[in-house]
Amino acid sequence: MAPGRVAPMLLAGACLCASPPWVACAGEDPNRAQFVKSCGACHATEPGAPPRRGPNLSGVYGREAGKLEGFRFSAALASANWTWDAATLDKWIENAQTMRPGVVSHRQANPERRAQIVEYLKTLKSQ
Repeated sequence: MAPGRVAPMLLAGACLCASPPWVACAGEDPNRAQFVKSCGACHATEPGAPPRRGPNLSGVYGREAGKLEGFRFSAALASANWTWDAATLDKWIENAQTMRPGVVSHRQANPERRAQIVEYLKTLKSQ
């Protein structure tokens, strides 16, 4: 190897170690990796972690929509009257506007990716 060049393996390892917490890591659960890629920049998942742009999603599966102590939801979502389950999460992730016009949320059109995200959300413990 030429002097002054970094071995590709070392460079890749350094990038992984320096990555922010919402970046997926090699060899991890593919459902979590899809969540991180699609949702992780805006949502924390560790119980007790402060919210990011969106609410902390720990324990979201089975929780009432628009209800989480310490997070200020939009009026549209705060007035929702459903509980997050596989069907509502899938529909929300596909296009939240169809459920609550005016809300801002990332869309995931791919049904397989949405299913991975929902499966990951089911595993998250409550705060």
